[in-house]
Amino acid sequence: MLQQLSNGPMHGYEIGTRIALCCDARPTDAMIYPMLKELETGGYVELESVVINGRKRKNYSLSALGVEAYRASAQAWSNVLPQLETAVKEAGVETACCTTTVIDSSILGD
Repeated sequence: MLQQLSNGPMHGYEIGTRIALCCDARPTDAMIYPMLKELETGGYVELESVVINGRKRKNYSLSALGVEAYRASAQAWSNVLPQLETAVKEAGVETACCTTTVIDSSILGD
């Protein structure tokens, strides 16, 4: 979620759609909105009410603390990824590495 918000402000539905496109699994609203509330309470995201295509939306964006947490988590993952890559190779599993997903904003309902 922090990675998605690092791309700029988004509403919850857009976050879920983008996660689904990059991860082949869509988180439910029951997963997205409580997590956003928790991130907001913790000071990791900021909330702004905006009107998009005549609809009132809650747009979330990373706060300075959220950016710091995103960088810290990316650093932690960078330490784990080499071991995961080794395990995948040793298991003989073909990876979907080095692919790029282009997201068409028209499918996000904006």
